[in-house]
Amino acid sequence: MSAAEHFSHSYAEARRRFLDAARAAGATLTAREHPLKGPDGETLATDIARIGPADAARILGIGSGTHGVEGYCGSGVQTALLSEGFARDLPEDTAVLFIHAINPYGFAFDRRVNEDNVDLNRNFLDHTKPHPENPGYEELADAINPRDISAEALAESREKMKAYADKHGHRAMQHALSAGQYTHPDGVQYGGREPVWSNRTLRGILREDMGAAARIIFVDIHSGLGARGAGEMICTDSEASGSFKRMREWWGPIVRSTVDGDSISSNVPGSIPVCFAEELKGREVTAGGLEFGTVPIREVTVALQADNWLHQNGGHKNPKAREVGKMIRDAFYVDADDWKEAVTAQTRDVCAAALRGLQA
Repeated sequence: MSAAEHFSHSYAEARRRFLDAARAAGATLTAREHPLKGPDGETLATDIARIGPADAARILGIGSGTHGVEGYCGSGVQTALLSEGFARDLPEDTAVLFIHAINPYGFAFDRRVNEDNVDLNRNFLDHTKPHPENPGYEELADAINPRDISAEALAESREKMKAYADKHGHRAMQHALSAGQYTHPDGVQYGGREPVWSNRTLRGILREDMGAAARIIFVDIHSGLGARGAGEMICTDSEASGSFKRMREWWGPIVRSTVDGDSISSNVPGSIPVCFAEELKGREVTAGGLEFGTVPIREVTVALQADNWLHQNGGHKNPKAREVGKMIRDAFYVDADDWKEAVTAQTRDVCAAALRGLQA
């Protein structure tokens, strides 16, 4: 069976395929059930499949669905790796932990965000302290969140964002649009005002399933930025950090730092590596996002705007819900065999190198 055959067309199908593959691989399964249901009343959950000893000193974690709809990519890759027997012959005292659908609500409803309209990868910060400011977003809020998704409104939005980029530069425009904001709960890239369900759930998984390990590598699979099918390992630490140096040693030039400005991603506050650092203090933790390109960034931006407009106008009950859902799914998941094979092969190589790195 080719890797492409392990990808799915819905969250429910993806969960079933993942669980079947995990059982066939002899994994130990646990689940954290979400309090809400899916669009057809199905159970939503973050599922954990463990292969290797419960008290392993070295753990490789592979995550999917942090950004909901990106789970189409990550889940397919996880299921393919399990089905291929990726973790069949592990080194001594080593385990692999597959964390499936970290944001199951977004995955099930074809949204990048969660049930609170929160971008999970902006939520892992100390909410008792003042939240980061994003003055560029404040200036562009009306353009980033247009009044409707007509051709005229979107054209006006593009003109305003282009004018901002011409004045402040492309990186400043990218930061305004994607670095997160904490002032517009119904807006794009909202980071929330408190830890959301997926945040709390992931922290519990780390404590319970990784707390005994001394060395941890976490590869969180994402999609939507970069050239079609090309992978970048995003490091949220500077190039001078130990984590960046380890990542470069294991994975080479595909590793880029958001801090030093050469990553396809902005330097984002409250991302998942923060959670790993906090919950696994005293261990050697190396956590990053493996990002795969899909379609041109303009199409991704329009899809995010359309999704946010839908959220403000009835959500999945709106007559345009199916149309907008397909738009955002197509922006973050390329339903083509060559793309699926490419992202699976690259993830397989990254994870194999990670297992070698854990033994060093």
